[in-house]
Amino acid sequence: MKRIFEMTFSDLRNIDRKKLIEVIKHSEGRTVMAETVVAVPPLAEKVSNPELASAFSADLITLNLYDCMNPFIFGIDDINLSLNSGITQMAETIKRKSAINAADSEYVSSIRYIVGRPLGVNLEPVPENIPYPEGSRLSDRNLKYITEQGFDYLVITANPSTGVTEEDILMGIRKAREITEGKVMIIAGKMHMAGSGSLISDNFPDNFIDAGADAVILPAPGTVPGFTVEICRDIIEKIHSKGALAVTAIGTSQEGASEETIERIALMSKMAGADIQHIGDAGQSGMAVPENIMKLSMTIRGRRHTYRKMGCSIRK
Repeated sequence: MKRIFEMTFSDLRNIDRKKLIEVIKHSEGRTVMAETVVAVPPLAEKVSNPELASAFSADLITLNLYDCMNPFIFGIDDINLSLNSGITQMAETIKRKSAINAADSEYVSSIRYIVGRPLGVNLEPVPENIPYPEGSRLSDRNLKYITEQGFDYLVITANPSTGVTEEDILMGIRKAREITEGKVMIIAGKMHMAGSGSLISDNFPDNFIDAGADAVILPAPGTVPGFTVEICRDIIEKIHSKGALAVTAIGTSQEGASEETIERIALMSKMAGADIQHIGDAGQSGMAVPENIMKLSMTIRGRRHTYRKMGCSIRK
């Protein structure tokens, strides 16, 4: 079986949930996930954040603030827009293009082809009384949409100021497991103290896995006060004992820190036993500093496999 950093675009294009989980396990802690905001102008002009993260060697691309009701990815869907057309005309063009994308059953497939990686989407189980874009909520409609569109995985967590509790996440996992019918890998947990309530409870991570999560997110060592290698290792051992994957997350804006910081966090996460290392979207303009994605990759799997992955983002 190939490891994820050895897989070509053709290998990954039609990969299913079970195979994706097996490939990640087989990669022995050398899988990089990059989260990118797609609802803002990208870091590099005329190149989407998902494409740029892919080019800098990420294996899995998570779309944050993706609107399932009005899908539009800056850097791809606005490629022919000009600032000279004026704000009003631009807004009308975005609205029109979003409606076309929403009716396109192959929209996500086309984005996957452009990006060349398995795609995930972040949906938030935000309480109904909290203002939040309907297309980014974890709802029955949006879960059916991501299943029909063929997203490879779903991330259920809490962005800042959403009021999401651990119980909200657990309910979201159960709903997602039922509606997606095993077609989408479910990743769930907390990267930091966003939402509400404690970071982790006494029942964590067992309750997440029992609810149906395929992979559990926890803060990477050194990202949240008190999260040492030893604490993370103990949690990850519990995750592995129940047959799930462990995801350590850099979600505290340290994705915009120095390369040396990323290298240290990556090594600590690997020592703790992480299967997937996540790097967040708050570095600059909706994604990690690209060099930090590459540094994370080089730290956990070396130049050879990093360059291979960077090359695979070009060849389709």
